Amino acid sequence: MYIEGSATNQWELQLSSQSTQNIPKQEQLQTDQVLLEKCQCLQADWQEALATSGLGLWNWNLVSDNIYYTPHWKHILGYEAEEIENNHTSFKRLVHPQDLPKLCEVVNDYLQGRTPVYEVEFRMLSKSGEWKWILDRGKVLQWDESGKPVQMVGTHQDITKEKRLEEALQQQQKREQLFNAVRKRIHSSSHVELILQTAVEEVQRFLQTDQTVIYRFHPNGTGMVVFKSVKEPYSVNSFIEGQNKASLVVPILLKVQEDENKPSVSIQNPQLALLNSCLGESQNHLWGLLITYDCCCLRQWQEWEIETVKQLSVEIAIALKQCQFEQMQTEIASRLFVEAQEKKNSQQLENTQEELKNTREQLLQNNKMANLGQVVAEVTKEIYHPIHFIHATLYSASDYAEELIRLLELYQHYYPNPVPVISSQLQRLDLDFIKTDFLKLLWSMQAGSERIKDIVFALQSFSNFGDGQMRKANLHQGLGHVLRILQHRLQEQPNRPRIEVIKEFGELPLVDCYPDELNQVFLNILTNAIDALEERLKYDGSFTPKIWVHTEVIQSHLSLVRQYNQQPLKQHKVVICISDNGKGILPHIQRHIFEPLFTTKAKSKGKGLGLSISQQIIAERHQGKLQCYSELGKGTEFVIEINIKAKHGERYHQIS
Repeated sequence: MYIEGSATNQWELQLSSQSTQNIPKQEQLQTDQVLLEKCQCLQADWQEALATSGLGLWNWNLVSDNIYYTPHWKHILGYEAEEIENNHTSFKRLVHPQDLPKLCEVVNDYLQGRTPVYEVEFRMLSKSGEWKWILDRGKVLQWDESGKPVQMVGTHQDITKEKRLEEALQQQQKREQLFNAVRKRIHSSSHVELILQTAVEEVQRFLQTDQTVIYRFHPNGTGMVVFKSVKEPYSVNSFIEGQNKASLVVPILLKVQEDENKPSVSIQNPQLALLNSCLGESQNHLWGLLITYDCCCLRQWQEWEIETVKQLSVEIAIALKQCQFEQMQTEIASRLFVEAQEKKNSQQLENTQEELKNTREQLLQNNKMANLGQVVAEVTKEIYHPIHFIHATLYSASDYAEELIRLLELYQHYYPNPVPVISSQLQRLDLDFIKTDFLKLLWSMQAGSERIKDIVFALQSFSNFGDGQMRKANLHQGLGHVLRILQHRLQEQPNRPRIEVIKEFGELPLVDCYPDELNQVFLNILTNAIDALEERLKYDGSFTPKIWVHTEVIQSHLSLVRQYNQQPLKQHKVVICISDNGKGILPHIQRHIFEPLFTTKAKSKGKGLGLSISQQIIAERHQGKLQCYSELGKGTEFVIEINIKAKHGERYHQIS
């Protein structure tokens, strides 16, 4: 820390006068020297303490206008002590031009007594070229007889990290406000016009630009501005005409299904065709552009602003698809309603109206599952052959490696004294370690490729029978594939133990069924079982989570579906029992679990359609039965019962 000479001298003189009374002159001189050295040590310690705390000290003599900066004050900005002169000119050159007027105003207000304290934040240029935020605090320590300030001391503190964090939080709040406003409109309105108009208004307000527009392309390659938000009376065609100074353009892409044969945009527009090729025209349809721009001034777009607009374009695309899907649902529902009205049988009309209640959500769920199945099928098809090739070649590579290592060992045995070049190379390498570790690496790669091959095979088998044909299928294979797909949820997690699966498979014949639909039922029931076990583990970690999968053939004319805990009678049917030791289901909830849209899970985890669709697959598609038996605190069991052979007249294909 630096102290003006007058203040330091007064402090030293005071100490000297108190300690040198009645002391001989020679001894007094020695004492003065000792006290002076102590004062200098204290002064150095004070500066060191401030530097350790991250503070840089400045001392301003307002009479001479001289100012002193401690070395640490300069180090905060990355400068050495001799690189910055101790004067106001050097200081002002480093202050950001936009912050300098405010800084001068705060200093003047304090010195003239209009504010009780001096504290201000501003930016200063560091040696690296970065603008650092500085918190400047100060206080007048000495006034003259007329009440004017004479000496002022203060500190500088680097608050760049805090300011950046504050700016990041403000940016995040602005982004959340933007998305909340748009999502609120999406959820509250089914009119796409209101949604898109809200989007452009919120983007224009968010970025504080002159204009924001949505430009839509027509099938013939032309386009037009369909929605706009303008701050000033600019022409909305200024972007298209190239009159803007700074623009941000983000595409609005809609997902295209494989069976859609409509061209996304005509190639009559070469620029549009090039843009589509860059975006992946085979997978996405370029619906339009979200454009925001300033007409009068250049602007450097920040990365977070660009990412925000990109994310908003995705939200807009989702809203467009949602509106299209809702329109399709309305058309389907209207068509079904008209057909039901045309029926004279009142019972048929009542049944049709009941179906209309569930059509919307079931269409949505079926669409999701169809898309998921399509993606899984495509991915597994792409990687199936490469994985098999890698898996097969690793075995050959291991054999070649063993042969080469054996040949190398023969050379070492029969030619123990190689030429100097080879000797030097052998000394550099740890040959014994390389031979052992190389084989271990190949064996590990074989094990990893084997695991990947099993997963790919399970996924391919799971999604391989989507043609709607009845087949003779091995149910044990289907159960095995589903369990393999769910292996990531069954294995040990950081917050819970592994879920043990106990398979009690009987001898089952090939069963006439729709394998892909049965696999979906198995997946729904097993997923519910895992959810139930995880729910119990949240408050009871003392038990071992288990799932039992039991299969058998029963051979009696009576059904296995019975009152709980009663022994079943036999019949020519296949029975699959999937049970868990989770928390169980309350009786009043059991009565509703097969109803469409009924769920006890959070909206993010379930839509209440899994068991409803499973019931339809078993009861309607397979003329079977699906029942649930549960006891609170002990677990839940789902029993599937289907015929081994299909009814006469059903067409099927046989699979192994």
